[in-house]
Amino acid sequence: MPMDALPTLLPLLDKARAFLAGKGIANARREAEWIFAETLGLQRIDLYTGFDRPLTPAEVDRLRDRTTRRGKREPLAYVLGRQPFRSLDLAVGPGVLVPRPETEELVDVALGLPGPEPRRVLDVGTGSGAIALAVRQERPTWSVTATDASAAALTIARGNAERLGLAVDFHHGDLANHLSGPFDLVLANLPYVAEGERALCDPETAFEPAEALFSPDQGVAHMARLAADLPRILAPGGFAVFEHGFRQGEAVRGLAPVGWTAETRRDGAGQERITILGRPGA
Repeated sequence: MPMDALPTLLPLLDKARAFLAGKGIANARREAEWIFAETLGLQRIDLYTGFDRPLTPAEVDRLRDRTTRRGKREPLAYVLGRQPFRSLDLAVGPGVLVPRPETEELVDVALGLPGPEPRRVLDVGTGSGAIALAVRQERPTWSVTATDASAAALTIARGNAERLGLAVDFHHGDLANHLSGPFDLVLANLPYVAEGERALCDPETAFEPAEALFSPDQGVAHMARLAADLPRILAPGGFAVFEHGFRQGEAVRGLAPVGWTAETRRDGAGQERITILGRPGA
């Protein structure tokens, strides 16, 4: 990597930005700033007010390592070991999907749905625990259960819950097969990228667990399996909220059991992204 140990901060930051830009990173300057600020324990503004700060060899080595990793298109969240999600600061790493902004919108939708108070919530495919922990923080009286098929993901999710002081009941298993419910809300950001779309994904996804990204049957197989189980686990009057691909709204609405409602919401980019299946009340 063409980064020599330089005596002051700003020249090295500029070199890191140029390196990342050359590797196809769209927001190279901002990402270089994040890497430098996190590594040096600074605010981003400090990078410029302290532009002449001398850097120790150990600091240069850590900066070089992180910048090199990002240049190989490893997700920035993995490089830094953390990812903001709503008001939470989540630990992430290999073994869990990096939480996306679209998933924050799923939480918004879920919190805005009508229902009893307090509610029983199930997050299926919790990964880092992002959805479950955000719901638990923003609705502290609600009971939140989360499940994942990956033991590695659950280790990270439990660690996040403990560090944040948020009580979530985590379970290891396939979808909701091992749970009985009933739940008032079932939330799911399951794998939804079609197997045939692997070549179209960003290079960063190669570092993320494939089992958290890709699903058979044009990307809807996992959602279809969970939807088929909803009459067993979802309480009358309850809702299931799915995040999905922007071309999958019609297919996910079609998963609603007979007599249930189905509505798709658009995300901030105007794409169909979140579908709500509603069970009629008793």
